[in-house]
Amino acid sequence: MNNLLKPGQSTIGLLLLAVLMLTSCGKKAETPDAGATASPGTTTGSSTSNDSGKSGSNASIPPEAAKLGVKPTNATTCPNNALVKGKVTKKRGNIYHIAKTPDYDKVKPDICFKDTLTAEKAGFKAPK
Repeated sequence: MNNLLKPGQSTIGLLLLAVLMLTSCGKKAETPDAGATASPGTTTGSSTSNDSGKSGSNASIPPEAAKLGVKPTNATTCPNNALVKGKVTKKRGNIYHIAKTPDYDKVKPDICFKDTLTAEKAGFKAPK
């Protein structure tokens, strides 16, 4: 019956366990950025216009914006009557892109608006 721990071995084991627990206490739980569902009231995405953040149905569109805008026709295009692309991002907030914006064709809109005034009314702003 040599499978029992000696007092010194159990102390070392408990010490290592305590150290591991304490080092993990300060860390936040990591959540995957792409493909995760957003909780209501949060904004998601990243700071670049051609980012891999939330887009389409995964982004959290504010209810007032959903009333004023329309859904994109596909991953990177909006309907002809709503060419202003609205993007929900974590770092920059809700921003809109117009045709003159760099990389406009690469932006994956979460919602589309008929003009910039409508986008601003919905809580979106021009990128800086």
